[in-house]
Amino acid sequence: MSYQQPYGQGPPQGYNQYPPAGQYPPPQGQYGQHQQYPQYPPQGPGPYQQSPSAHQPPQQHGSYPPPMAGHHPQQTQSPYPPQQQHPPQGASPYPPPMSGQHPQQPGPYSSYPPPQQGMGYPHQGPPSQQSYPQGHPPQPGYPNAPQQQYQSFPPGPPGQQPPPMMGPAGAGGPYPNYPPQQGPMPSRPSPGYDPTFLAPGTASNEAEALRKAMKGFGTDEKALIRVLTSTTDPNRMALIRHTYEKMHNRSLTKDLKSETSGSFETILVSLATGPLESDITYLHDAMSGLGTNEKGLNDVLLGRSNADLHAIQRAYRDKYHKSLLDDIKGELSGKTERFFVMLLNARRPEPGTPFDPRGVDTDVGELHRVTAGKMGTDEVALFGIFMNSSDERLNVLAGEFERMYHVPLEKVIRSEFSGHLEDALVTMLRVARDPVSFHGATLKECFFGSNGVNEKRLVYWTVRLHWNPEYFARVKGTMGGNMRSLVKSYVSGGDFEDAMMAVCSH
Repeated sequence: MSYQQPYGQGPPQGYNQYPPAGQYPPPQGQYGQHQQYPQYPPQGPGPYQQSPSAHQPPQQHGSYPPPMAGHHPQQTQSPYPPQQQHPPQGASPYPPPMSGQHPQQPGPYSSYPPPQQGMGYPHQGPPSQQSYPQGHPPQPGYPNAPQQQYQSFPPGPPGQQPPPMMGPAGAGGPYPNYPPQQGPMPSRPSPGYDPTFLAPGTASNEAEALRKAMKGFGTDEKALIRVLTSTTDPNRMALIRHTYEKMHNRSLTKDLKSETSGSFETILVSLATGPLESDITYLHDAMSGLGTNEKGLNDVLLGRSNADLHAIQRAYRDKYHKSLLDDIKGELSGKTERFFVMLLNARRPEPGTPFDPRGVDTDVGELHRVTAGKMGTDEVALFGIFMNSSDERLNVLAGEFERMYHVPLEKVIRSEFSGHLEDALVTMLRVARDPVSFHGATLKECFFGSNGVNEKRLVYWTVRLHWNPEYFARVKGTMGGNMRSLVKSYVSGGDFEDAMMAVCSH
């Protein structure tokens, strides 16, 4: 192997005092109830807000996407628990940066900071352990899988253990189904990932302005940009879209596609359809035609909450009438296929899940064994450790691995893996360690690719981050605050540049 002593030494003993007292969740058997994330609030009256009128659509839940233009979705039962009361006007829908972290305490492990809070949405992605709730409601029918060696803590008190969830791989089959760890109850998906929910209020002014911009000869591109960037609430955008279709008996998406073209069309449609539809469209495009856009699969599926992964798979089946899992298995093979099948089980521990320090030491030694063994790398064992760790735990594992073996875990992964699987594992690790910096680097990569600006990927990430403006501001901060200057310098001018500048302004 590439790494000699002290990397080849067995793990030192005596780490049973990890983590420091008070830094991580309570002792076993005393897990507190998972604190609810604040719900996504409706935005205050914007430039298009008006009092209710005859054009106001009924406040009801609807199916997503609508079956056809002009048919308002019928009321259905949401698969998620009811949303809580919105916070008061003017209150931020997100916790403050770095919220929810436990105070550092002196001790041998205090040099390892907890991971920065990222996106469950973006994250997602991501998607966030901070900005967006993660998790998924219980789903019946998942068989109890055998307990894995990576879980060393006893069952939690009744009512505090996540119920089993249906994984897309189903029962049985050649792939292991890893059981969830003890910890907080699953929470709701990110805003925009419950297609049955519409924001309260009215959007008739926005719907009328959009129709006026596309009616008759010519198109008012500036009006389209102004209306479609007037909100960063995906639930509000869903209300605008449904109101447009109800008032005018037309599909907003089809009208935008008929009136615009190129990257300008792509960004407007991405804004109008919201984050969930953008995810599944981007995924489908990544697997269409010759070859596979591996970065596209990584962009959408890695660093996501369990709930968002379930929502993506349901929406994909609803739109394309086939299983995302089956399409993934048709595109990938070998160990890479196995990794993504395990990922789509969407059974990683929820953020804030307590973990036993003895299990951390065990897994650090196991990571060394499976990557430094003379008989090759045990990929499935490494996958199991990653899938059975929350981002917080994976961050601690990586820090301990480097402390014990004097080499970064990422460097070991890069030496043992290659191609798509290497990129996927490194992405998963980087999102766990520092999601803000990772997403900033991803945006820069969109500008400075080997073939110049990758406009399609740039649109995907910019719009995805746009739905979480506070997190987006932190990401732009890692770029030296020059996102707008990059757009001016590297994006072809015209309407597309204007739309990008408007999205980056939030």
